[in-house]
Amino acid sequence: MEANGKVIFKQAFENRKRQLDREKQFAEIKNYIPEKYNSEIRSFQQHCRKTEQEENLASYIDFLHLSILVERVKKSTWEKRVVAIRKYLAVTRKVTFDETCKEQLSFMRKMFQTDENADLIKLEGKSNVNKDHLVESLHLLSARPKAICLVNLYSGNRPNEMVRLKIKDFDLEGFTLSVYLKKQKKWHYKRLNLETVKAVREYIHLYKLKQEDYFVGRTHKSGKYKSEQISETAYRNQLKKWTGLSPYNFRKTLVAHMHSKGADLSTIAKQTGHASTQVLEKHYLTVSDTSVDKYL
Repeated sequence: MEANGKVIFKQAFENRKRQLDREKQFAEIKNYIPEKYNSEIRSFQQHCRKTEQEENLASYIDFLHLSILVERVKKSTWEKRVVAIRKYLAVTRKVTFDETCKEQLSFMRKMFQTDENADLIKLEGKSNVNKDHLVESLHLLSARPKAICLVNLYSGNRPNEMVRLKIKDFDLEGFTLSVYLKKQKKWHYKRLNLETVKAVREYIHLYKLKQEDYFVGRTHKSGKYKSEQISETAYRNQLKKWTGLSPYNFRKTLVAHMHSKGADLSTIAKQTGHASTQVLEKHYLTVSDTSVDKYL
């Protein structure tokens, strides 16, 4: 009987421990603030310091209202601020968002519908560039940035996909790259061309990279490589330093180039990892000025 009691006690202890571990994991998920929100949160914090306000619902509404009236931010940026700061206040200040707050947000959204704010709803996404000229300039870079940029260009990877890549994700013999699509929560295979494979091989050889090393990784000022996942912001800054472009310039350039060569939407989506051809067509395939010029 005593032995049976010990078994029951042990099982109860394990059950409770598993429950606590689960609650801790769920709390971490609930309280996670995405890195992409950081710039908007910093702007809000600066506003509170400047206006000598506490970080609360009142300063939240004040900041969003002034973002339209004074700062004149685009609606897309404003909506990002709504979500980012709400998450920040809920996690760090335990703020509860009431019906009055929701109503005031609704009023501000209606402000974007007025004629005087028409310019704030105008979307100006990242543009594509001439692919051949871009590739020519990439071959002037040293081994590491050249390999990274070529992979980004021909895979059409998003920033979060690039920073997570590891050497083991490359099948250079099969000209294939395995990419985890964070947005869709699944793995996806993309094709590589010969010049990209050659550049990756050269990079791996020069830096003596191993299978578990991050493909982008981090380098010190001395040029020494460290296998460490960098942030998406750091990656964007690197790419801009090397080429003056953003990852989405690269992504749009690939889409435009494949489309100009006659690829259908399904083929393009297979390479870029788009889940919807409708999204691809709406946001990436705009008629170019040169196409219009041919008919003038």
